Amino acid sequence: MLEALWQRLDNVARASLPFMSTLLFTFLSVVAWPLPYIGTVMPPLALIAIYYWAIHRPDLFGPGMAFIIGLLFDVINFLPPGLSALLFVGVHQFVFWQRRFFSGHSFLMLWSGFALTVISFIIIEWIFLGIIRWQITPFFPVFMQAILVIFLFPLPCWMLIRLQRSALSSN
Repeated sequence: MLEALWQRLDNVARASLPFMSTLLFTFLSVVAWPLPYIGTVMPPLALIAIYYWAIHRPDLFGPGMAFIIGLLFDVINFLPPGLSALLFVGVHQFVFWQRRFFSGHSFLMLWSGFALTVISFIIIEWIFLGIIRWQITPFFPVFMQAILVIFLFPLPCWMLIRLQRSALSSN
């Protein structure tokens, strides 16, 4: 009886790893890093996890979880509620539909797909923010966000790969 309970708890913990890692990346996006001027261009690290899990474990990370992460991202970053949620779900669904293409290729192809996804995400978010706020926001910080998250992609992706192989390979 006790073994079955521990087995069930282990399965629940393993199944929640994609959501929890994305939540961690969301919080890491707002940590005060000891780098000058990074606060204005802190990249959306949660996007890396959403991209990764939509390709590799969509059974454990669905669009509903992307929506919840997006709402939390909006609240934490003082964005209009629902903006990131809508965009995160859009990214999740686009990547989910294209996952057969991304999962069968090299890491460079995965990285290139992420770069295109991020550039699209950042531009759409910039346009929506301009429309919602009725003002044109500077594009340079948005551009730097995209560049920063693209260049940071390999390290968080490597961590997610290790997490998947160590904890989720038996599922």
